[in-house]
This record gives sequence, structure tokens and C-alpha cells, in this order.
Amino acid sequence: MTEDVRGLLADAFSLYRGSPRAAGLLREALDHLEQPLRVGITGAAGTGKSTLAAALGDWPTRALRDLALLDDPPPGTLTDATVRLFRHLEPDELAAALPTPRSAFARQTAVDTILVLARADETGAGRIDALLTAKQLARRAWREDPLCSGSQGVIAVAGQLAYGARAFDDDEFELLAAFAAVPREELERYLISVDSFTDPAFPGPVSVDTRRSLVSRFGLFGVRLALTLIRTGCDSRLKLSAELVRRSGLGELRDTIAGCFAARADALKARTAVVRLETVLQAEPRPHGDRLAARVERFAATAHDFRELRLIADIRGGRTALSGDPAEEAVQLLGAQGTAPEERLGLAPDADPREVYAAGIDAVRRWRHEAERPDRPPAERAAAHVVVRSAEGLLALFA
Repeated sequence: MTEDVRGLLADAFSLYRGSPRAAGLLREALDHLEQPLRVGITGAAGTGKSTLAAALGDWPTRALRDLALLDDPPPGTLTDATVRLFRHLEPDELAAALPTPRSAFARQTAVDTILVLARADETGAGRIDALLTAKQLARRAWREDPLCSGSQGVIAVAGQLAYGARAFDDDEFELLAAFAAVPREELERYLISVDSFTDPAFPGPVSVDTRRSLVSRFGLFGVRLALTLIRTGCDSRLKLSAELVRRSGLGELRDTIAGCFAARADALKARTAVVRLETVLQAEPRPHGDRLAARVERFAATAHDFRELRLIADIRGGRTALSGDPAEEAVQLLGAQGTAPEERLGLAPDADPREVYAAGIDAVRRWRHEAERPDRPPAERAAAHVVVRSAEGLLALFA
């Protein structure tokens, strides 16, 4: 795919040799093919972009190590994918914030966005079940709101909680454990608000400044959740940190970025370059430019990575008839958990090549059967055909 795009850009350079502006735009796109994937963290003021970017960027995980996370990149910055934050998921807010791709190619391959219901800990006035409620709202929006249907995921995340949970130290754990040891009835009234939590009458010798520091890092919701978790068995810093991160939604967001963006870095960067080319073709029409436009159309029609990403989003968003185990197998074969053959087939990383090949043959046969079943609706058969193409691609590696 990348080589095809290089060929397109090379021919475009010839066409725009006399335009420094167009040539500069094309050169930037060409150079970017050799650079890390750029993921922009965007959203309105107060949605917690910087906090979330820090929580993701400071995470020493292999899945994200080759990404460049851009905190609120300015307009015009070349980005390959976007994590867009919202305070709510109201239709007006979504409609105002979600851009409509201007080019045909961009619309056909719009697989570059993850939506985040940010500050999920504030849902329902910050009740202890706020994160669960926020996750339900996000899931419903992804399934039911047409404005969310083109995204690779709608995920509820409590960014402040995630950032605090990933970085807190032993002293803070001991402090929280000491609070948790105070009888619940005695402590409850001091957990109603930040003012009450920092009230000088708070039981125990912990200073107001220390309590203020704690609540500024975790949020009051995070403090309340941490105390509940300690009382119910999280008896070490590592256990508490892992559970807080899990509940914050950060892990789900990381996995979605890894599966839908990082694993498709070359495809997404190629997409960025072609979108840039299409923009140049529209802004500065040239004789014979239609030939390049036609090649862009053919490129979009044959790029299987984008079909896979769209189908993964449709299956996970509940917009196909696939469900249960077949749906799980389909998204795995489509590469949602990784695009290596072993990952697509659910095998160990060091699986014998003969085992990989046999599993690939089995997958092709099984999904061809699904694609040809006359009792299935056309949309379901079409989805099965995409899975077949993915499985056949695995076998092609052994040719």
C-alpha cells in the first residue's frame, strides 16, 4: 500500500512542479510516510485533553511506543487519527464537533476516529456507579446514534482518575488505606464535596494541604472509589492502581488505539497522504489531474485494511447481524487484536507455521460457507466475504 502511494505522489510531483505550495504539501505527506503515526487528542476546553494525553503518553506500553500523541494539534497539522473528547454525547455537541470529510476518498475510508466520553467520573453527579453508567451511555451512543457510527469506538474514560492511578506512590496508598480504616459512618459526611474533604474537622492528623493534594490528583470520585476498593480487598498499591486504571476506561482506550490505529500505522499514513493528494487536486486542478483522481478511487476500492476497520467498528457497534462467538472470531480475523497471522488466528506468538497455515485454511473454509449461505441476509454475507478476504490474505503469506 505504501509503495502504491509513493507512486501516486511521485506522479503528482510531476503534475505540480510549477506550484511551490502544492509541491510543499505533497512533500510533507511523502516525508510523513517515514515518520511515526500521529494521533491527535482533541476536544473542547475543559474536556481533559492534556490529562488524557499525559496518561496515555506516560504509559510505557509496547502497544503505544511507536505513536506520536499530539495534545490538541493546531488546525492544519498533519495527523493520521484522532481521539476526540466530549463532555457529553448530545447530538448537537456531536454534530458541531465532528467534521464531515470533504473528499470522497476521506469519506470512503473514514476509519480514523475514536470518540471519548470524557470526565466519565462526573456522570450522574459523580455517584459511585458513575463509571458504569458512563460506559452504558457510551455503548448506547455507539449503537444508536448515527453520528457515532463511523467511529472506531465510543469509550467512557475518567482521565484524571486514570492519570492519578497510574502514578500514585506508596505514601499515597498508605494515606488512602488509613482513611479507609476510619469507620464508614464517621467518614461519609466528609466525602460529600471537596470542601468537606478539606474541612479542618476531618478525622485524623492528615493536614488540609495533603488532603487537597490528594483530591487534586484523583478527584473526589477517585478518592471515594479508592476507599471502596481498599475496603473490598485491594490491599496493595499495585492492586489498587491496576483496578483504578481498569475502571477508568484508560485500558480500553489504549487497546482500541493499539488495535485500530497502531496496528494499521502504514495504512493510516497512506490514507493521510492520499487525502492530502486529493485536497491538492481539488484546490489546484490541472490538465490530466482526473487520471490521478481515478487512481485514488481505485486505491480506495482495493484497500482491504479500511474495509476491515469499518467492519470491526460495525460489528462492535452492533450494526451487523453477527453476534456472540462468530462476531468475536470475525473481529479477531479482521485484526482487531493485532494484524500478525498468529494474532488474527488466536494462536500463540511462537506457533508452528504449519499450525498457522492449517488454522488459516480452516478459517477460510468456515467463512466461505458463511458467505455463501442463501438463508443469510445480503449484508451478513457481504460481511462474511470481508472476513474471507482477510483469511485468504493470511494464506497468501505462505505462497
